[in-house]
Amino acid sequence: MLLRYTILLCFLLPATARPLQAQTTELQQLHKVLRSAADSVAYVKALNNIAFLHHRTQLDSCLWYASKAFTIAARRNDMRGKSYAYTNFALFHTRKRNYKLGNIYNYKALQLDEALKDTAGICIDYSNLALGYRADENLGKAQYYEQLSLQMSKRFADKADYNIDLLNYLEYYWKVPAKRDSVRWVLQELYALTDKTPYSMEWYEARMYEAMEQLKTTSFIQAEQRINQLAAAGIRRGMPDVAVYGYFHLINDILPLGYPVDSVKYATRIFRLARQAGNYSWMLDALKVAYPHATTHHNWPQLALYGDAIRRLSLSDITESGSLPAVDYFGYFLKEQQVQELHSNNALQQHIIEKSRLQEASHWMLLRFLGVLLLLLLLLAAIYCWSYYHSRRHIRRLAVLHADITEKNIRLQQNDVFKNRLLSLIAHDFRTPLKEIQHNAIRWQQGTPELPAMIGGLQGVAMNARRVLDTFDNILRWVKLQLNGFAFTPAPCDTGALINAAITHLQEEIRQQHLQVVTDIPAGHIAAAHHDMLQSVNRTLLRQLIHLSGENGILRISILRQSQQIRVICCGFPVHTTPAALQAADHPDNLIMATCRDFLQQMQGSLHIFSTAQNTLSFSYLLPVSKKQ
Repeated sequence: MLLRYTILLCFLLPATARPLQAQTTELQQLHKVLRSAADSVAYVKALNNIAFLHHRTQLDSCLWYASKAFTIAARRNDMRGKSYAYTNFALFHTRKRNYKLGNIYNYKALQLDEALKDTAGICIDYSNLALGYRADENLGKAQYYEQLSLQMSKRFADKADYNIDLLNYLEYYWKVPAKRDSVRWVLQELYALTDKTPYSMEWYEARMYEAMEQLKTTSFIQAEQRINQLAAAGIRRGMPDVAVYGYFHLINDILPLGYPVDSVKYATRIFRLARQAGNYSWMLDALKVAYPHATTHHNWPQLALYGDAIRRLSLSDITESGSLPAVDYFGYFLKEQQVQELHSNNALQQHIIEKSRLQEASHWMLLRFLGVLLLLLLLLAAIYCWSYYHSRRHIRRLAVLHADITEKNIRLQQNDVFKNRLLSLIAHDFRTPLKEIQHNAIRWQQGTPELPAMIGGLQGVAMNARRVLDTFDNILRWVKLQLNGFAFTPAPCDTGALINAAITHLQEEIRQQHLQVVTDIPAGHIAAAHHDMLQSVNRTLLRQLIHLSGENGILRISILRQSQQIRVICCGFPVHTTPAALQAADHPDNLIMATCRDFLQQMQGSLHIFSTAQNTLSFSYLLPVSKKQ
């Protein structure tokens, strides 16, 4: 819709459009400013403002003033004036329906504004490019520049340009169902912003769109009355554009929705206002509706009026734009680009020559510097390699010495532990039986004892001797275990048979304590162990329970199979012990338990000491099941 694009483009230019009725006064004021301009910048700005004011009724004058402004701005290198002139050139060619050339001038204005870092000018250029591309039916680029303009215009404290962007968005997408949420948000934003500047063009447009939005909740008659009230208010304030836009909304936007809009009545009003303002574009759009209606109803006075208007339009620039003599605008633009490229190439060549001279002058200095730097780096690398080699060799020597010292320390500690345990075993397990034998011998020397006492003494001597022999055997096995090079070879051992043999071996001690032995020993429990080591463990654990159990106590011995292990449990009752004594019995410094634990660990087993109830003590060990039965 060319009319709409042209109108919106006018709003986005650096100057603000005024009603056509006030153009004469404003033109006189601009000519006074032109005559009183103090410098070339103000003079170029006044020329551009006059060119813009002529763009709607006198395009030739618009082009003439814009050309004068551009010539002076180019001579004075006034980039802002050139940008404004390019914008007026774009407006001229857009009104001539040469959209491609108009877009070229808009793009040149954008380049200058970007060089000036004029954010407001860049925003306006984005809007003009969006409108130009939409008029040229290039919707992809149009939408791209629309988004840029909307995003950038939000940064201004003065929201005038932002208001125009919002109006453009409503114009483009008000009829698109997929954009309903965006349109509603834009209308709310525009309504809030225009409250700060009442009775402006944007204020009236926002209220008209609000009235069209309320068609969903109110009747058509109320919406039509609201638009007519706004149009009448605009006419009273000397703004016929407001009324024309409202009537165009009724014809172009509301009528297609199926509402009973009297298009002929509003087209007639548009024609009357356009004729008063001398706007041929509005007259042409109004005649498309009003002239067929007058022809159909044979309204001869109206036909005469419309025919005279059509005759005038045929002589105007609007209908003659298609038959204008061809002007090679693109050729002129390309020539201008070629000249600029030649200047750029010349400057580039001069720059390259100067750069080559500087490089030639500094080449040998750079080479000398790099040579010295390379020598220093090589020397530094040699020193670093020499230091690294010697430090690594020193570290290896220290590591060897440290490993040797650590190994010797471990061996000394093991030897100390072995010596301490060996001395403790000898002092503890040999001293008590020998003292009892010595005591019996002294007692017999003092007098001949009676036969029962002698037999009891001999039995005690035999039991002590057996205890000494067992202790000696345990010491020999344990010392053999501690020696380097000892290799344990597991063999099948019947745990039940070994337990029974240990009970038989300790039968005299069990009888003296009057203990009752209860066994739960199923047959066929074969463990992978060492026969002598396992027998020593059984005798040592049972002897400990016999000594700790009181008279008339109970010894309970059981053997269980747990997965791939055999569990042997020896429990004594009653045993008068405390938690502290129980913890001491399980301490690594307890030599008797230490030897049993060493034997079991060598056989890949483990020893546990615990109490399940009051006055009880239990020894339990685990051994792996033998694979050879």
